[in-house]
Amino acid sequence: MAKIVVAEDDKLISGSLCDALKAESHEPTPAYDGQEALDKIKELIPDLVLLDIMMPKMDGISVLTELRANAPTAEVPVIVLTNIGDVETISKIVSAGAADYLLKSDQSVDDIITKVKDVLARKAV
Repeated sequence: MAKIVVAEDDKLISGSLCDALKAESHEPTPAYDGQEALDKIKELIPDLVLLDIMMPKMDGISVLTELRANAPTAEVPVIVLTNIGDVETISKIVSAGAADYLLKSDQSVDDIITKVKDVLARKAV
């Protein structure tokens, strides 16, 4: 069972992801803006973070940059979820240290859960 912070401001998407993660015996914690996500990640030190880019208070790239700058959270794998697929944004996501990224519009909840399993398996090695 992995602790996973789901940083997503769309409550419908967040609820669907949290429900799917619970069904896989994970322990999801929702966060609805970037600052809340950062606070919860620092508090919980989760096994994985699902992180939206476009969020209120603090965008996902800023959250990711902050996580990588702090020793307790520097190694927490982050999967970025976004609807922004331009090369510049993808480059920022990768250079900020994301484990992976998914374009939300191209993925089902099952696809996202599969990616979570893949990233957690890589972390376990």
